[in-house]
Amino acid sequence: MPRRAIMRTVHIIEAGKTPAPVKVVGETITILAGGDLTKPFEMHIQEGVQGGGPPLHFHPWDEAFYVIDGQVEVTVEGQSTTVSTGGYVHIPAGSIHAYKNISPTAKIIGVVSDPRGGQFFAALDQLKVPEDLPRILKISEGFGVTFLLPKSPEHA
Repeated sequence: MPRRAIMRTVHIIEAGKTPAPVKVVGETITILAGGDLTKPFEMHIQEGVQGGGPPLHFHPWDEAFYVIDGQVEVTVEGQSTTVSTGGYVHIPAGSIHAYKNISPTAKIIGVVSDPRGGQFFAALDQLKVPEDLPRILKISEGFGVTFLLPKSPEHA
């Protein structure tokens, strides 16, 4: 069988030339392979502190995490489990999920199956909760991400 022509280029990041990270609501995220280069997936490194991580949410792409260092509590469709250094979790598209760093620090490699993930993180760079929450939710909606936030007492 003849080999078909490859239309894309190889993407290599040399040691010491890692892209600058973005700050996304307490997490430091370094986009290693953005979808513009590696369609259809992206790869990033996320670093956070104890208690950090996104609230329950869902989106139209698969997501996977490999824990490089620390412990992360991952909740998917109401089931929680602790994933430690060397552990892996795959979250199917559309699943309601969250994660929380439960060790003093945590570092994970994340892979998403949508080429817009890095654009989403970049759009959230430097925004803070609670002051920027309306803007965060609007940006998230534009990328197909829905957060399931608890109702405040006055709206319960």
